[in-house]
Amino acid sequence: MAFATPGFLWALTALAIPILIHLFQLRRFKRLDFPNVHLLKDLSERSRARRKLRHLAVLLARCAALAFLVLAFARPYLPGRDPGPADGARTIALYIDNSFSMDGENANGRLLDQARAMASDVISTYDPKDRFQVMDGTFEGRQQLLLGQEDALDAASQVVTGPQVRPLSQVITRMGGTLAGSGEAPERLVIFTDLQRSITDPDQWATDTTREVTLVPITPQDRGNLSLDTAWFSTPVRRTLQQETLHVGITNHGDHDLVGVPIRFTLNGAERAVATVSLPAGSRVDTTLFFRNDAVGPTYGVVSIMDAPIRFDDELVLAWQTSSTMDVLLITENEAQPSAIDRAIEAVLTADSLTRLIRPASRNVDLTLLTGVDM
Repeated sequence: MAFATPGFLWALTALAIPILIHLFQLRRFKRLDFPNVHLLKDLSERSRARRKLRHLAVLLARCAALAFLVLAFARPYLPGRDPGPADGARTIALYIDNSFSMDGENANGRLLDQARAMASDVISTYDPKDRFQVMDGTFEGRQQLLLGQEDALDAASQVVTGPQVRPLSQVITRMGGTLAGSGEAPERLVIFTDLQRSITDPDQWATDTTREVTLVPITPQDRGNLSLDTAWFSTPVRRTLQQETLHVGITNHGDHDLVGVPIRFTLNGAERAVATVSLPAGSRVDTTLFFRNDAVGPTYGVVSIMDAPIRFDDELVLAWQTSSTMDVLLITENEAQPSAIDRAIEAVLTADSLTRLIRPASRNVDLTLLTGVDM
């Protein structure tokens, strides 16, 4: 058995704590006044033996729990047939950028597929006795372990895109960071990425002359990208059979004008609205969608566009509560003699069949009513 972080084993010295507690407990005694000691002799000896056995069991349980906790943080693992680098073997770390931008394409296909293939080619060019560390943006704990050539090829082929976006400075620091104290730190770092502007920060890279860092850029074809930014309603309350106006913000990140881009809206899984919008290059446009709520209760809607190959920003999911009536709390200064404005407001709200008017006395307002009204 080997440990990924053997330095944490120093925490085993904490086992002295339960042992000291046990020793102090043995020093405690209790005075008993009894006229005939002979009657207590057998009972005292049996109780003492049971108490020692119980204290010993508690001590062993405490030590075992603490030892297992320390071993868990030391991250034990069973090495393969080759437990470590052989004489003359090298250690290489590879990072495959798996952010959503790697779903882009160029003339050679999908960027992530190219990165995985290049990583496999790099691994195959080394000697079978060399050791490899294969990482992606998830930064999982298992990626800190060294792998043989076959396991490294398998790990590289299983990388999939995800929401993690890691600056390259953080990636370089992470690669081999936990292996530095074990004498197995990688001597070469190979990074496969599309070099997005948001992650490329060379001024933050740590200077380390003992390691060779190789960047393998995979440039996407400049096809632009559309993204749905925001969505909001014109009114604060959703009611059944009422026409709703949904505003949607969409941005064209590309260098070309786009005409007639379709936008779809589905309500509880059924398509309810379709619109088209034209977007100049590098601009943001707000458009509107119109629909009606048919059912009372929790409702969800999805605004979507079609913009291959980058799809993670092509949908916006919304949820709201639809009601058949709207409760309105009307508070007036003088309930006995309402003003003309108060009477006009009351007349309008009373005439609306979808509105339920609540009028408490101005001097006796129950503030708990505010939690159950819409306006």
